[in-house]
Amino acid sequence: MYVRIGAGLVIAALALTACSGNDTKTTSGPTSTGTEKIELTYVNWDGGMDKVVDDWNKLNPNIQVKLTKPSGTGYTLYNKLITNNKAGTNPDITEVEYQALPALIANQVVVPIDDYVKGLDTKYDKASLSQVQFEGKTYGVPQNVCPMIFFYRKDVFDKLGLKAPATWAEYATTAAAIHKADPKKYIGNFTAADPGWFAGLAQQAGANWWKADGDTWTVNINDAASKKVADFWDDLITKGLVSPQPNWSAQWNTDMNNGTLIGWVGAQWGPNQLPSIAKDTAGKWAAAPLPAWTAGDTTVGIWGGETEAVTANSKHPAEAAKFVEWMNSSEAGMASLIKNVQAFPASPAGQQLPELKSPPPFMSNQPDYNTLMATAAKGVRTFDIWGPNANVTFDAYSNAFGSALQKKTPLSGALDTMQEATVADMKKLGFQVAG
Repeated sequence: MYVRIGAGLVIAALALTACSGNDTKTTSGPTSTGTEKIELTYVNWDGGMDKVVDDWNKLNPNIQVKLTKPSGTGYTLYNKLITNNKAGTNPDITEVEYQALPALIANQVVVPIDDYVKGLDTKYDKASLSQVQFEGKTYGVPQNVCPMIFFYRKDVFDKLGLKAPATWAEYATTAAAIHKADPKKYIGNFTAADPGWFAGLAQQAGANWWKADGDTWTVNINDAASKKVADFWDDLITKGLVSPQPNWSAQWNTDMNNGTLIGWVGAQWGPNQLPSIAKDTAGKWAAAPLPAWTAGDTTVGIWGGETEAVTANSKHPAEAAKFVEWMNSSEAGMASLIKNVQAFPASPAGQQLPELKSPPPFMSNQPDYNTLMATAAKGVRTFDIWGPNANVTFDAYSNAFGSALQKKTPLSGALDTMQEATVADMKKLGFQVAG
């Protein structure tokens, strides 16, 4: 469910509004009368999605969905969708990560589904809906929610007489205690490879990187909240209390597996990734709420998440929207997603389904794992809106933070670089940016 961000995204250089909500056309093409057979095309890279589609097709003989896997994930797919939009060759439905949706809206690749899907505000919380709604229009049904969580090696913590830190101040204190007890062990790592990771931490601290007011955007990536997060990790790095090894690197995998790293600031989907990262440690990890800036505060950011969107090329938008709604908000659809794709539904009702009564196999020692995720999801705080060129922001993160780590310069300066790169690119593309 989570894909690391890579290649750049092509965005039309037009004087677009906030995600082009006023300019985007609402497709109202042919719809089914219930007698003729319709075939919808759907592109998605998630493993197990074929079984979800099979479940739909069995229930809907007159609206069949044909699934294809893209040649590339993330922005490789989104670039292709933008390129193919004018040629009219896009599928009816596409998977899209939350942070990339504004770019597809701005390029008029996807269309609102408000005419076909009703009552979402009664099924989802504001944080989830904000990921798919722009300028009063809805461009998808939230599929999953990925609250950030702290994973830790409970066996090692117990041996050291330590508990999972409840606050970031306790995290720093615990980091020092672990490293003092065994200089070869670390409570965790700072990763310059995952901008979504840092964005989630910034969300928790109160950051709001983008705002849109009519035709004008405001960008605040280097705000005080984000710099507070950067300074916190900078202090731990300087003191040698956390590892600078980035997530997903060969060394990080080794360190997670051999006990060098005994903690990880991750997200709900962590147990789906850990078997391939730290296969020898199954049953030894536990999940705890993300440390808070203020004791008792349950606010957390997200890392990852996605929806499905109906494309402007679809000749059957009503049927496409019906499939999207079934998969992400019906009991049958969400149960299939949980079983086959290991999704954690954004829908609060979906989070109570019996399919979530058992923990992920890797976390079999924590039977209340999904209950913890549901509790964490209630405290989710996201950006009000993702920027139309979040990919540029994300690329700037990896470059600037990677350089800061290498040169041992303040991490907060990397946020200034991200701010400058994001604003310069938006202006180049024709967006009106305040300041």
